[in-house]
Amino acid sequence: MPLIGVDLLGGDHHHFDYILETLCTIYEKTDPPTRLLIFVTPELHLKLKRFQASHPTLLPDRFLTLRQVEEVIHMEDDPLLAVRRKKKASLSIAIHLLKEKKIDALVSTGNTGALVALTQLHLSLFKGIERSALMALLPTRKSFVATLDVGANVDCTPKRLVQVAQIGFAYQKSCNLSRPRIGLLNIGAEEMKGREEIKKSYKHLQKLSSLDESFVFVGNIEGKEIFSGDIDVLVTDGFTGNIFLKTAEGISSFLLETLEKNSPSSPISRSLYEGFKKNLCSAKYPGAILCGVEAIVMKCHGDADPEALTDGVQATAHLIKNQVIIKMKQQLEKQAFGLC
Repeated sequence: MPLIGVDLLGGDHHHFDYILETLCTIYEKTDPPTRLLIFVTPELHLKLKRFQASHPTLLPDRFLTLRQVEEVIHMEDDPLLAVRRKKKASLSIAIHLLKEKKIDALVSTGNTGALVALTQLHLSLFKGIERSALMALLPTRKSFVATLDVGANVDCTPKRLVQVAQIGFAYQKSCNLSRPRIGLLNIGAEEMKGREEIKKSYKHLQKLSSLDESFVFVGNIEGKEIFSGDIDVLVTDGFTGNIFLKTAEGISSFLLETLEKNSPSSPISRSLYEGFKKNLCSAKYPGAILCGVEAIVMKCHGDADPEALTDGVQATAHLIKNQVIIKMKQQLEKQAFGLC
């Protein structure tokens, strides 16, 4: 069984009841079972050990390993300062364990900036990739679109945007898509629309497409076209991508709440509501995958509930089982770099 590191200490919820409910939910619902290494403060360590002693079947030792830490990188911490000063923080230790292959993957609800900085400092990047990118897999009318970057890099040069496209392409190829279609998020479909770095990225992606027939660059994509299902990879910078992702999540929540409040209790209306709920909440992974590094890192929302974290752990186990890192690395080694 894989060993997955779980760091909840830097998220919005890190009290005992929340962590206990999360662990019990993961153990109950994860099938096949996996093993967790969870980071805890001394106080949490004592409480969880007492709970395990009283309820050995709910959180057995074979499922759960506790790793006590002295420091925590909090959401409000400056990422770079925290990385330099908090060497004994849970997130820092987790990345070192990942580097040393003492855990197979990491799931974190913590400070995104610190997570990205630590992986950049300590984990190997794929050949030809200079910075990692956060990728979210969002539902469309036809399939899932790999959207990146959604928050790792606020500013992106044309070179980085091309690399983001190549990362997304490699992921979709590893999922057995023979010719992933790549779109560049912009304010219009015309080639000359947008900022200068977008225009340059457009030309570089066109060139890549001419060199590799499986790399299908369809051009600029407006926001209204993203969910049509006509592209498999959406390329953008981390600033725009993060706003887009959170806007999409907010609209989904608003629609579901409105439907739930206003739909009658008849079976037909209820089935319609459940259908909407399934489609609007069916992001393939409940978080974002940090792509570009030679390790599996799943970044979940800071306020993720136990059900979402259970889905995150299951998705992470799925990525391990399917050897996604090996497959992406193989795909990226085949691609043409140095175009920018």
